[in-house]
Amino acid sequence: MNPFPWHRAALERLLADRARMPHALLVHGPAGIGKLEFARALGAGILCESPRNGLACGQCPSCHWFSQGNHPDYREIVPEAAMDDEPGEGEAEASPKAEKAKSVVIKIDQVRAVADFVALSTHRAGFRVLVVHPAEAMNPGAANALLKTLEEPPPATLIVLVSDRPARLLPTIRSRCRILALALPPRDAALAWLREQGIGSPEAALAAAGGAPLAARDQARPDEAELQRRLLAELAKPSGADALTFGATINRESVEPFIHWMQTWVHDLARVRLAGEPRHHGHLAQPLRAKARHADLDALFALDRELAEARALASHPLNPRLLAEHLLMSYNRATSVP
Repeated sequence: MNPFPWHRAALERLLADRARMPHALLVHGPAGIGKLEFARALGAGILCESPRNGLACGQCPSCHWFSQGNHPDYREIVPEAAMDDEPGEGEAEASPKAEKAKSVVIKIDQVRAVADFVALSTHRAGFRVLVVHPAEAMNPGAANALLKTLEEPPPATLIVLVSDRPARLLPTIRSRCRILALALPPRDAALAWLREQGIGSPEAALAAAGGAPLAARDQARPDEAELQRRLLAELAKPSGADALTFGATINRESVEPFIHWMQTWVHDLARVRLAGEPRHHGHLAQPLRAKARHADLDALFALDRELAEARALASHPLNPRLLAEHLLMSYNRATSVP
């Protein structure tokens, strides 16, 4: 697996000395920079039988198994909701109950299910690699079950925890891992990669995503780009957002991007209100300035906290329409003309 260009140096440093590889690594950083792909590239590199500069060669039997997704010494633990590809429209309509039943947390049974994998000898007399993503999705039982393994790690085992929010992990888990913080990539590298992906207006896309290239790519998809366009137009209205009408268009699939785009707009409003420049939506500087003139800064900060709380719960069962209505009404109060 080829790493992203902005991760290559960190991977080479880690893989340069396999003898001193930690038994557990906590990889964290901003969302949308490719942390899971980093963990997979690390796993492929440490399992490779003919590494090149420490990285996976892509040609040995181990690399072939890894690319096919069936390497006997590699496992991933993810929430049930992330295990399957998103269903097509017909499937989603045919089985809504099954879709709702998918868990967004990592359960204790999932951690216990890899007990034999961790305890038994490796198939190729080398390392075994276990990746947990997102690590903060572990429920208390799963976290405690994994802690037991971290306290008595088997030899030649690498456990990689991938997290956007490491503060949500148990302190006892964090203390047993080597911490690796991944930062946003250099702007030029991110823009070059976005151009390779065929993203139109990569500068605007990267700015809207806060400098995270994978987030910029995903947000450029037609459905999300259309939601962004409609929401920003609604938030820019001098008369305020139509909370009831717009809220009725938000469903379970669109609630998280809805909250994200509200956050970026509110962040920009606060920056402009403080005599700064917008970070995410520079092409909408004029309507941002118009809205900021009447915005209550304390109310904007309160709304930002409310949006952060809502985003943390966005994957859990809730009423998306009512949530969207509530947040838009709060926005109108924070930006209303006196």
